[in-house]
Amino acid sequence: MLTLEDVFPPFALRIACGDVELRVLRDDDLPELVELAHAGIQSPDLPMPFLRAWHEEPWGPGEPDGFPTTSLRWWWTQRATFAPEEWRLALTVRRDGVLAGMQDLHALDFARSRTVDTGSWLGRAHQGRGTGTLVRQLVVGFALDELGAQRCESGYVVGNHASAAVSRKTGYTEEGRRRIVQHLRDGEREVDEQRVAVTPATFVRPAGPVRVEGAAALRRFLAIGHATPSG
Repeated sequence: MLTLEDVFPPFALRIACGDVELRVLRDDDLPELVELAHAGIQSPDLPMPFLRAWHEEPWGPGEPDGFPTTSLRWWWTQRATFAPEEWRLALTVRRDGVLAGMQDLHALDFARSRTVDTGSWLGRAHQGRGTGTLVRQLVVGFALDELGAQRCESGYVVGNHASAAVSRKTGYTEEGRRRIVQHLRDGEREVDEQRVAVTPATFVRPAGPVRVEGAAALRRFLAIGHATPSG
């Protein structure tokens, strides 16, 4: 009998190092994820990190609008639209088995561009422990080594020194700034975003051994050839 991993190979993906593990978001993760986000993401002394303040929407489980309904639509849409032409891996971050946050890996026309975009967040209780840096190193290493990416891009709001530190410790280099518009509960705000990128030449690998499962099946699902390790 076929398993869910057979029919949707992203579910078989597992990336781990030490006590940190990344896996593709499943429905069983959603209650824990919703509670984690509701408990708080944004540090009060740092800029709002998202394009839309989804984490500040009115709390209303089971209600038609607000959080978590709008976020559930977003997470389910990612799965429903997953295709070689454009895909997004929404990866749960667990440390010692406890859900700590999310790490996204997004690509458009990856077979030609060999470029991915990364973004992540951690619950406030899990920040400041080195988890964010390790998670970013794991997902970049996976993209370069297992998928054959040649470049990983990201960005953070200028003034977010925590995100800047994660990028720097992973080997991202600055690539200029751009003006973006954030959608807040009380209106729109223009801010400067620092764009960054990491390549095999600049990538800083995690200190411990990395374990990856399910990469071959995912490559077939994405219609990409076997990757040559980048170093």
